[in-house]
Amino acid sequence: MDVSSFYTQLIGIGALMVGSAFFSSSETALMASSKPKLHTYEKQGKKAAKRVAHMLEDPETLLATLLLGNNLVNIAASALATKVMLDMFGAAGLAYATLGMTFLVLIFAEVLPKTLAARYPEAMAMFYSLPLVILIKVLNPFTKLISIITRAMIFAMGLGGRSHEPNFGEDDVRGAIGLGLHHGVLEKSERRMLDSILELDILTVEEVMTHRSQINSLDISLPNEKLFDMVSLSTHSRLPVWEDNPDNIIGIIHVKDFYRAYKECQQSKQKFDIRNIMQAPYFVPEQAIVSDQLLEFRRQRKHMGLVIDEYGDIMGVITLEDILEEIVGEIEDEHDEIRPTFIRQKDGSVILPGSFPLRDANREFDWHLPDDEESVTVGGLLIENAERIPEVGEKLYIEGYVFEVMAKRRQAITRVKVSPRKGHVADDE
Repeated sequence: MDVSSFYTQLIGIGALMVGSAFFSSSETALMASSKPKLHTYEKQGKKAAKRVAHMLEDPETLLATLLLGNNLVNIAASALATKVMLDMFGAAGLAYATLGMTFLVLIFAEVLPKTLAARYPEAMAMFYSLPLVILIKVLNPFTKLISIITRAMIFAMGLGGRSHEPNFGEDDVRGAIGLGLHHGVLEKSERRMLDSILELDILTVEEVMTHRSQINSLDISLPNEKLFDMVSLSTHSRLPVWEDNPDNIIGIIHVKDFYRAYKECQQSKQKFDIRNIMQAPYFVPEQAIVSDQLLEFRRQRKHMGLVIDEYGDIMGVITLEDILEEIVGEIEDEHDEIRPTFIRQKDGSVILPGSFPLRDANREFDWHLPDDEESVTVGGLLIENAERIPEVGEKLYIEGYVFEVMAKRRQAITRVKVSPRKGHVADDE
């Protein structure tokens, strides 16, 4: 073998190794690229990001192209190296070629390029995007044949056809949020707010509303002076008005409108009639989805809705503030009476009111209580599991936690002590 032919073959092996590194790093960069980051780059007008996103929409064709190209260059490089070694060392060259190419391919065509691609996936994916688009078009006839054979084999194995599900969904968003918390990008409070936003489209108004037993409302038959006293004592900006019985809500008043109208009537010596300032009641079905109701509040410019069941009976009240509190937590202003909603004990247990929402308990204490059943409060969970109303001092064991009923009022559980069972530790994440 002459010298010029030897160096030509070495250059050919080197070129094929570069091609192998290109295909290996391309595969890693494309598969490891963050779809949210690519979307951001695409919004910024980067054409390369748009090309990458378009390629990722058809991963089957993309992988077929990369694997076809990678195998072609690797096999060609191995064949050429084997020829060179056989010419130089005879039969022993086969072993030299096998060992040498294994080392070269492993280090320079696999580990090194893939490691770099894993560190800078989006940058390398966009850098490779243009040549990859060209390769996909050039190799299209071959990749189509490979896809046909692959699909036929998948079908023969009874694994079904091609999946049409999107490769980026809500679970990916939740996973990204969890990773953000794990790597310190997000604070725990930020993680909880983002998770709460995602939950708005599965929560119903019934789970978020203020129960009818806690509604502050006005009896329209009361004297004006009594109405004024009740409005003055209220900490709410809007109050329902009922007639004959508390379930017959006939309107909603805004406290600001009440004070203004009452003062004007006092000054002009006219008779004050609360009906003149009432707004028509706005009713919301109890099974309405919270995210939809938030948009409906915005569309109708409402801040309060009366929640009704399928029979038209009043179940409670839902306000814009109730929905916002699902995201950011309890909102208290200078007029709210600040009362501790829970008390942490030194032994790790927590004392809660029976009306404490299960979702809030899971978020606040990193518990994993079942909040997708019929019950939405701690007290309701105890009644549901016991299938009766537990007695004071009674203990129930639910999902790795000990619940002790500490107080009741009539048939309602008012105070509960909750502590993890021995050997059970709630996840901090």
